[in-house]
Amino acid sequence: LKSPISSQDNFQWEKYLEETGSLSAPSEYFRQSKIPPANDFKVGMKLEAHDPRNTTSVCIATVVGVTGARLRLRLDGSDNQNDFWRLVDSPDIQPVGTCEKEGDLLQPPLGKDKQF
Repeated sequence: LKSPISSQDNFQWEKYLEETGSLSAPSEYFRQSKIPPANDFKVGMKLEAHDPRNTTSVCIATVVGVTGARLRLRLDGSDNQNDFWRLVDSPDIQPVGTCEKEGDLLQPPLGKDKQF
């Protein structure tokens, strides 16, 4: 049996960066809020989301999971193989009706015709 990892065996960023000839991204490059946004979404809620496979398309999506400030989303008409995660403050998600209000095209769910 191997004993638990001791503090001597912990990953060492400086050593790794040196060995790989890499540079770390400076902390000022990160724009995330230090305090995660509140997540009031519930499983089953609908929203409009950019399709992760074609970001110019906006589709109907369903919240299928909630973890912290993250949402697990599924495009309507799709299966769980194509689920994806977004933060609640992501610009890739928007309230139902946003496309209609802004005159943008909303893609119908897979398997549905364009007339809804």
